[in-house]
Amino acid sequence: MQRITTSILSGLLISATAFAQQGNRAGHDKMDDVVPAELIPPAPVLTVDESLKTFTIEKGFVIEPVAAEPLIEKPVTLAFDAKGRMWVCELRGYMLDADGKDEDKPIGRIAILEDTDGNGTADKRTTFIENILLPRAIAIVPGGILYGDQDKLYFVKSKDDKADGNPVVIDDKFAVGGNVEHKTNGLMFGIDNWMYNTKSAIRYKYIDNKLTREQTENRGQWGITRDNLGRIYHNNNSVLLVGDRVLPNLLRGNTAVKMKTSITSKIGDNKVFPGRVTPGINRAYMAKKNGYKEETLDPKTFKITDATGACGPVIYRGNQFPESYQNAAFICESSAQLVKLVNVTAKDGKLSGSHPLQDRDFLTSTDERFRPVNLYNAPDGSIYLLDMYHGIIQHKTYMTTYLRNQTLSRKLDGPGVGHGRIYRIRAEKTPLTKVEDLSKQSVEELAKKLGDPNGAVRDLAQKELIDRKADPAALIAALKTPANELHTIHLIWTLEGLGALDASHLKSALASGNEDLVFTALYASLSLGDSQRKLLVEDISKSTANPATLPYQARALASIDSDEAQEALVNLLTKNGNTEFVKEAAISGLGKNAKHFEQVNKDRFKEKSFDQWLSEAKKGPQKQIDPSTLLKGEHLASFNRGKTLFTTTAACIGCHGADGAGLENLGPHLDQSDWVNGDPTRIVKVLLHGLSGPIELNGKTYTPLGVMPGLGQNPAIKDQDIADLATYIRANWNNRSPQVEEKTVKAIRDATKDRSPGQMYTAADFKK
Repeated sequence: MQRITTSILSGLLISATAFAQQGNRAGHDKMDDVVPAELIPPAPVLTVDESLKTFTIEKGFVIEPVAAEPLIEKPVTLAFDAKGRMWVCELRGYMLDADGKDEDKPIGRIAILEDTDGNGTADKRTTFIENILLPRAIAIVPGGILYGDQDKLYFVKSKDDKADGNPVVIDDKFAVGGNVEHKTNGLMFGIDNWMYNTKSAIRYKYIDNKLTREQTENRGQWGITRDNLGRIYHNNNSVLLVGDRVLPNLLRGNTAVKMKTSITSKIGDNKVFPGRVTPGINRAYMAKKNGYKEETLDPKTFKITDATGACGPVIYRGNQFPESYQNAAFICESSAQLVKLVNVTAKDGKLSGSHPLQDRDFLTSTDERFRPVNLYNAPDGSIYLLDMYHGIIQHKTYMTTYLRNQTLSRKLDGPGVGHGRIYRIRAEKTPLTKVEDLSKQSVEELAKKLGDPNGAVRDLAQKELIDRKADPAALIAALKTPANELHTIHLIWTLEGLGALDASHLKSALASGNEDLVFTALYASLSLGDSQRKLLVEDISKSTANPATLPYQARALASIDSDEAQEALVNLLTKNGNTEFVKEAAISGLGKNAKHFEQVNKDRFKEKSFDQWLSEAKKGPQKQIDPSTLLKGEHLASFNRGKTLFTTTAACIGCHGADGAGLENLGPHLDQSDWVNGDPTRIVKVLLHGLSGPIELNGKTYTPLGVMPGLGQNPAIKDQDIADLATYIRANWNNRSPQVEEKTVKAIRDATKDRSPGQMYTAADFKK
């Protein structure tokens, strides 16, 4: 899961190949070892007790095993059920050796782990289903489970903790394109009862055996989490933590308008402080002594300085750690054997992060096989850590000759299967919460649990009530005298999930003056029917207005088809139109109400971007044209070949998305990009030789986190392939540029043949 370059590959496209050492980068011929051999310890397989001795954890905390081999192998993700049991995906087929052999064989499993004697460790394993191809996502739903494999999303019935019948494909586009490191994962239940994923722009609901699939923001790479209010957090290999500043889809309510608004913030820096030398990093050879300008490792300590394998974050929402850790983020760094702590602050609609431990990390290990890949809030108030305990954490697509040699020299290429651990991280002096079987509790008891101090328990109670289709009477009664703010928030969303929320349930929260309650109620009001929302115009208009709540207020008012609501929206925009996300939120709500707003507004509020968006909104959603229907002959054939390359060999989809809109912190948009359209020379040069930012796209500066190496040095990519890729991108989505022919690519390759290998273009090269 390490990054491909010194940062995760971004730029216009990503290069991937089918061969183990095609991770080598053009021009990177000097791969001499950087770390002195005498400083590199051996990497034998350790027992759990031996591994525990390799950990250094922050004072006041303990790490202890919950489950280990032979009870579990290569755990990568889990879901807790109402009984407090773990349902765990085992990624057994991942990198069985340095060449990744047999990766296409379905040897993955999903197992149920439980603690039958209440001593805090799992003692029973039930294999629920076997023969899965690289399982990476799981959600427990009424009657069974959903799980995602390398390609598809499935539902399988459950009976007596065993799969009942064959899995049924419910989304054959769950994980399109890319390789194992760039595939959809997650199925995390958001507070709004949708399931969210990373490496994906799709969210799901599964109700009454029916799947609802909806567009959402593209997020992250591996692992996903949320805070108490429902904001989503994610990351990618080289960026430790990214947070969504607004709740999901707040700005996506108007499909007729393309606003291209970023809602994410990078939180904190990406510095890491391993507990050992780190020679086993894919680009560790990059050092001044080898002729490079950059130093991947600190030349004094021989430890990596910036994240390269970040994954599996969790926002702590439990009740077992000291209060100062509430809403803190813990992040896995699997290639450096550590867990990072970042304090997260939300203020005035913005997210920021700090590093309270400064020059050390929360948890480190000197065991090179320790591979933390995911973290979870647990029903006992602690955090559970999933450790694949595997020698290799770099997929064959990206492994360099350097890393292969490092892997073989310490026998990290085996054993391929047979190991894996799940640990508990807990505060040393605070007792754990007793895990209760929520499936046996009454509706009234579960309603109280919605105010539990442990977020994992609140989440499970909410889900159990909804799955049970509980009578909402007890919830409505509890809403009158909630135990705390979080109790109110979960009561609102549980009623929403039951289809029982109405306007009267939101009035108290809207009038509370509490920022968190106000924007929760405003956001929840969007799930009401039009007639119910109209009953809240005055409440919404009078609710607390500050930078955090104003976008929700604008979205709610915009969605209400009444003169009073539209007049209130005009006033809000006039006073607060410059507050971030307010204009976008208003447009998001002004779908069918766009003309009504214009009539009420009478040009009182005018702003260039807003007016353009409003014009698009009035036209309504335009019929989407399949670009391939506009093409014929060789142009169409080239387009179709390029489409395959985009999602497979070149793996462009991994950083730019299937819709060409780009992925936050990974790759810029290709749709309607001035780097894509017009004269094809620029895009062909970039495809051949690569690109290093910053660059300006359509007048906006984009600074990629890393660089894009060219495809021209890859023997598996021919001139015709470059031409097909360029043709596909230039004719897809809203792009309508002509075909790029093989002879054009050949001519540009010949004209640029004097460029040194690996010499990437910069924006300045195209200004000359």
